[in-house]
Amino acid sequence: MFDCVTIGGASRDVFFMTDKGRVIHDPNSSKKKLVAFGFGSKIIPESTEFSYGGGGANVAVCLARLGLKVSTVLSIGAEGTGSLLVDDLETAGVDTTHVMRNREYHTALSMIVGIPGKDHTMFLYRGANNHMAIRDWRSIKTKWFYLSSLTGDSADMIPELFAYASAHNICIAWNPGSEQLEQGYRDLSDYLEITDILILNRDEAMKLVLSKNNRSNTHDMKHLLGALADMTKGIIVVTDGDNGSYVYDQNEIYHQPAYDAEVIETTGAGDAYGATFLAARFLGCGISFSMKMAAHNSASVIENVGAQEGLMNFDTLRAKIESEDI
Repeated sequence: MFDCVTIGGASRDVFFMTDKGRVIHDPNSSKKKLVAFGFGSKIIPESTEFSYGGGGANVAVCLARLGLKVSTVLSIGAEGTGSLLVDDLETAGVDTTHVMRNREYHTALSMIVGIPGKDHTMFLYRGANNHMAIRDWRSIKTKWFYLSSLTGDSADMIPELFAYASAHNICIAWNPGSEQLEQGYRDLSDYLEITDILILNRDEAMKLVLSKNNRSNTHDMKHLLGALADMTKGIIVVTDGDNGSYVYDQNEIYHQPAYDAEVIETTGAGDAYGATFLAARFLGCGISFSMKMAAHNSASVIENVGAQEGLMNFDTLRAKIESEDI
């Protein structure tokens, strides 16, 4: 029996860090920004890093590092990159029994162009991530599922997962991906209702709420959390960048300020927050303490290049929090 089984993506991540890009305003949108490079130019980055990522893999590594017994359901290629990814997971203490090797599609690849101290632009090849299936759910014994973004044919598993979890009293933490959120509230309502921890960033939360009622006041956090609470019985987690994070347990709204961090690269910060919050709650921590642990782990990730770099263990996180009270 596992404490948690994660289900989601896995990828080989290549980071190109350069200060040669310029962040400019999108002339077609007052809210969006663009990263610009000289047309036809050859960019030599100041640094290049190679690592592994994807929501399913990131969360699994984070949970394992925090002391949970973890397995993961992933779809990766049969080539050498996939084998190296499996080795990396096993080194981190993640069970890989349910990792599928696809001989037709390559392991997903993410090329991430980051501007230090700002944000990044990602080029994604989904590859094997789009072709995941579980043929025998009975082989999966766990207390929790952590479901992250599913794309392509892999999203067909969602009804099966929720049905299996309901039939076997398995709790679900869900961070819906962009493809799921595009479906809107009407298509997701049955799943949201039985989700135990719903994890979203603020933009995702606004999109989901507006898909139910496009007149909702999503700019007010109290109203936003209340609208989400009408969709689910579970705990609601909303991360909001520099503004910190919010949790609503159907009774009380909690706010955790973001910790100061030297922002190097933001990939994986959301996965670190959601996974750490779940792990802390699983291990018996209160909501406020769990939010502090999650905020510290997320801050540590953005001080490094790579979604799994900087992840801390439980004792290190606890010591950080205890030192704040001295």
